[in-house]
Amino acid sequence: MSDRSDQLRRQRDLLREHLAWLEREIAAESEAPRAAPTAWQPPSFTPPAPAPVDDRDAEAILAEYRTQPASITRSTKVGCILYFVVALVLMIGAVLAFYAFARSARGH
Repeated sequence: MSDRSDQLRRQRDLLREHLAWLEREIAAESEAPRAAPTAWQPPSFTPPAPAPVDDRDAEAILAEYRTQPASITRSTKVGCILYFVVALVLMIGAVLAFYAFARSARGH
């Protein structure tokens, strides 16, 4: 007999054993007295605690974080110029590195 047929027979025997076990479990379950189902109880719900109330006026709170429009405009311009300078320096560095690599590759 081939190994394949031996494996198939062994699998068939294992399945028969498993089916017999399932039949025994079903029989034992059907013979056991059933407990009366309990009524479904919805889970208890407790609402979250309310947030603490701040006595300050909303405008007073917003005024703490407001900045002058001129300072926002100025900081935006400075940031854009700074990003431009950094990008320019990186681009020049990349061009110089490429030039140095190309020159060394030619043997100069």
